[in-house]
Amino acid sequence: MAKNDEENNIKYYKDIPTYQDFLKNHLLLNKPVVFGPALTETWKARQEWVIDNDDIIEYNNNVNNEQQQEERPKMKPRLDYLKDQFGSAIVGVADCIERDFTDQKRSEMTFEEFIKVWPNGRYYLKDWHFVRAFPEYHAYDVPKVFADDWMNEYWLQENKDDYRFVYMGGDGTFTPLHADVYRSYSWSSNICGIKRWTLFPPGEEKYLKDRLGNLVYDLRSIDHVQFPNTEQAKRIIYYQRDGETMFVPSGWYHQVENIGLTISINHNWSNACNLGMTFRSLVSDLDDVEKSIDDLRESMAPIEFGQTCHQLLLAHSGWDCCIFTKMLYCISRRLHDYSEEKEKEQPKVKWQAQQILTILEEWKKRKEIKVLDDYLEQQGLSNLINDIKSLLLPLL
Repeated sequence: MAKNDEENNIKYYKDIPTYQDFLKNHLLLNKPVVFGPALTETWKARQEWVIDNDDIIEYNNNVNNEQQQEERPKMKPRLDYLKDQFGSAIVGVADCIERDFTDQKRSEMTFEEFIKVWPNGRYYLKDWHFVRAFPEYHAYDVPKVFADDWMNEYWLQENKDDYRFVYMGGDGTFTPLHADVYRSYSWSSNICGIKRWTLFPPGEEKYLKDRLGNLVYDLRSIDHVQFPNTEQAKRIIYYQRDGETMFVPSGWYHQVENIGLTISINHNWSNACNLGMTFRSLVSDLDDVEKSIDDLRESMAPIEFGQTCHQLLLAHSGWDCCIFTKMLYCISRRLHDYSEEKEKEQPKVKWQAQQILTILEEWKKRKEIKVLDDYLEQQGLSNLINDIKSLLLPLL
């Protein structure tokens, strides 16, 4: 164990806090928190997908023998019910034994086929867009403290994608060390099983990289010659039990290992509170793309180079400056139409407007702003930034 481990040094809410408490103590401070089962006790998924776990099993994890009974999952999946309800669905599965660069090898199979291999501890069903696949089933409701979600608000309006997922893994399956997409927030609610989280505050990832900038793949198997500084990284370790919900803030690198057969419901999300980190993630990704093809810059016109960079950014990261701008416009329209009386599970509208306008000013200072303006014009979005300002300035 690293000398800077902080066992269970994380706030726990047995009762559901007010949104203002969550905003002040976690969203704005960018601090993790765990919610007790009360947050999700009415979910259909918690009532229909699982039954009491009376199995006696030796789990393949790092829990010692004294902890086995304490860490044993209280619930287990209703395999026959799940197969009958969703068996024909096509799902994406990660092979936790076979590495594919910085990720795990992915494949597709039917959910019924996955159920057959679920108990063997090798395969992990990930990123299942369950709500899109079964829109009438209504497995859960988004907790009110997480409802201010700009990413899914925009993507659902576009009807193209979403960041709402179901995960199911066998004992010992895991997700490699990473930070969440777009430096978004995430929340993860355990329906059954236990997850062992190892979380690193922003900035600690510098100790988890080698001299070339490569990140540790699996914290359980580190080459200390390649990664000599990992023991210096401050971290939080938490065993998330059945029914609990973990909030992961922006930029917190983390690795998750499953204990027992696990099911979780996860959302990636963002809002005004982490807009700065989301924006800087986009800028960093764009800078990386530009550096990777810098040898082509002199052979291209500036607009052609900018367009190529954004096309590569979209292919690699799933978004570009156009998508980011359209998301801000989508949110700005809603904020413009909001009244103070409607402000409940979100910060003050004036403050949110200020965060967006601050980002637009930061954007304007970038040296590539002319290229960006040309690119937006080429995409038919030349007036969008001015439209955002027109919507938000009256709110200040």
